[in-house]
Amino acid sequence: MKILVCSDGSERSKRAISFAAIIAIATKAEATIFGIAQDHQQETKLRGVLLEEGEKLKANGVRVEIATKSGDPVTEIVQLTRDQVYDLVAIGVERRGAQEFFLPSAKAYSITEAISPPVLIVPCERPQLKRILICSGGGPYIENAVKFAAAIAKELSAQVALLNVIPAPPAMHGTLYRRQRDVDALLKSESALARNLRNEKKIIEDAGVPVSIRMGHGIVIDQILNEVTKGDHDLVVAGSWAIRNRWRSYMIGNITREIVNRTDRPVLVIRSDKKPKSLANQLRRMVTKFGAKPD
Repeated sequence: MKILVCSDGSERSKRAISFAAIIAIATKAEATIFGIAQDHQQETKLRGVLLEEGEKLKANGVRVEIATKSGDPVTEIVQLTRDQVYDLVAIGVERRGAQEFFLPSAKAYSITEAISPPVLIVPCERPQLKRILICSGGGPYIENAVKFAAAIAKELSAQVALLNVIPAPPAMHGTLYRRQRDVDALLKSESALARNLRNEKKIIEDAGVPVSIRMGHGIVIDQILNEVTKGDHDLVVAGSWAIRNRWRSYMIGNITREIVNRTDRPVLVIRSDKKPKSLANQLRRMVTKFGAKPD
């Protein structure tokens, strides 16, 4: 595995380096600490800071390369990931706002949406990585995230929880809704949701990783945040959608964006390689999910 950690020498960047180091040590990955400064004078100073950070990783057996550049962070990071192949890109972000939400800058979102590798967004210090929460969504588009998280969990001897949240349906579908609250009954059914969850569970178990399935019911983001706190998870995994243009960029969905904004844990955003369905197909799937037949 090759990990790219983006840094400007700040404390937020040091948090990203520390958390990425947990993964790098466990997976025996190579790490590149990429510093972006405002100008050439600042670049020289930044390189000295990064060399010190690199020595800490080397002391733990991580192979480290230091690279620096001056210019716009988004432009330089995007270009580097196009020139070289990385399996994971880590970015540190700041906590802002009186309501204690984590609000990464627009630059962090721009990087996440513009590059192909999975992006690890680190808003806080987290000394270990033993509990991973995957926000499933119940669809096939999270499969890449499940495979990636399972591989990391195996090396870290971590546990994985798969969370699917079912929004409260109209009253006419209340019976099916109650059935979906029973995880065992749901997994034995032949619904699309059950098949996808069984497949995700099998991927993780085949990697030799303990996995549990959690079902939430109600407002999606509230249920996710509640599970993060209740389960004391060290990492939250979410997905993003591909935009099929000539640069093959990606779009963070509203739920993933809220997870990044509002959780006090590192968030791993992983791209789907499946083509998104049209809005009409998505609406049809939602109707079918609650037992009604579309026209």
